[in-house]
Amino acid sequence: MKKLLKKISENNILHVPFLRNILLVSLVIVIVLPLYDILFIYPAFNKLLTEDKRYDAIQIARHLSSILVSQETELTKNLLQAHLADEMEQLRRVRDDFDLIKLKFFSKSGEVIFSSDPKDMGNINNKRYFREIVAKGEVYAEVIQKDTESLEEQKMPVDVVETYVPLMKDDVFLGAFEIYYDITARKTELDSLLSRSSMVLFGLAFALLSVVSITLFREKKTITERKNIQARLQEAQKMEAIATLAGGIAHEFNNALCAVIPHIDLLTTKFPDSEEINKHTQPIHTSAQRMAHLTSQLLAYARGGKYRPQQISLNNFVLDTLPFIKHIIKPGIKLETDLAEDFCYVEADLTQMQMVLLALIMNAAEAIEAQGYIRLTIRREEIDGEFAKGHPDLKSGYYVSLTIEDNGSGMSEETRMRVFEPFFTTKFQGRGLGMAAMYGIVKNHDGLVMVDSEFGKGTVVRIYLPENEHRGGC
Repeated sequence: MKKLLKKISENNILHVPFLRNILLVSLVIVIVLPLYDILFIYPAFNKLLTEDKRYDAIQIARHLSSILVSQETELTKNLLQAHLADEMEQLRRVRDDFDLIKLKFFSKSGEVIFSSDPKDMGNINNKRYFREIVAKGEVYAEVIQKDTESLEEQKMPVDVVETYVPLMKDDVFLGAFEIYYDITARKTELDSLLSRSSMVLFGLAFALLSVVSITLFREKKTITERKNIQARLQEAQKMEAIATLAGGIAHEFNNALCAVIPHIDLLTTKFPDSEEINKHTQPIHTSAQRMAHLTSQLLAYARGGKYRPQQISLNNFVLDTLPFIKHIIKPGIKLETDLAEDFCYVEADLTQMQMVLLALIMNAAEAIEAQGYIRLTIRREEIDGEFAKGHPDLKSGYYVSLTIEDNGSGMSEETRMRVFEPFFTTKFQGRGLGMAAMYGIVKNHDGLVMVDSEFGKGTVVRIYLPENEHRGGC
């Protein structure tokens, strides 16, 4: 139960007072009710039956004692037989009325000197309770189960109340009556009643617990979905803010470069043979080109770059691009492909998609220290409403998924949450814009990027791009 409460508490379900109270009440009823029946109700009814028959036994014993204690002589077998013989008919009527099944009389030494069952004659009772309780003038009663014989000498297994009533005269112990009462029928009725009532209450409690469990499960699912949506919304807002900032910086860079690069080109054109001028303008021109490339990446991340869509087969695109990438990754890394049987068509900017594939493979290669693999998989998938509900950037329909999986070092959850931030990197200072640009390009294609990773277990990046409507199917 502690594990259940802990698990529920982790999902903030117990923070809902109404649900918490119902859950606790249901658990208490389901757990406590059977224990309460066993520990309290059942013993109480047994005690009530015992006390009832104990009282009846005392009344019979008093009646018989009134006959015996008037005698001045010592109670013997013959004397008891003589004086109790006239009472046997009455005892039979008592048996019919009070479920009496056996009656004995013990002498003060514990010997049976009278019994409705002749087989008991001469037996000695040396039990501790007879010496320490009954012989001191106290009544003793208990519920037992045994095979016994009725006054008609019929054997029967029964539940009986065995009661010892001492016979006292002037505070002197003369002997004791032992009276057996059959409570089998009443005990069976009691067991049946308690069983039915327990089952009804237990069923109600279990039904209540089931309803609460279903409610808690739905509440948990709702809370989890709400958390996921809030997390994705916050992430989208953060990425949007960073994209806006990156776009502004890119435009400022671009404006500055528009003044630098043309003037460098003019100097180079005006003084083509001047080594002194070229010696100074060449580093400026190289740096300007690097800044222009950086500006293009920032604009791609900000979804403001050049966008020339065309219908392409993602299968052919991967097969045509991989040969140019293989020579720049470490020899110990194996590139594997698992492409769809037919061609999956999307509408995309070929140059920007090459930038995406290069960024993903390079990032995967850097995560592999010595030997490993990078596997590219292409599939056609249908996005249903439930999945799209959790990802507002997607609409229901058919998509082409490109999955890049590696068995590298993986990343922590904190790193995974920041992987698309510009210039965020865990490897080299000043790098990290490639993944950010890739994120912007995919978003600009109305797609989605998902990253699953665990430290020490590799990384899986999934890209979903809308399937081209005019060339559906893979």
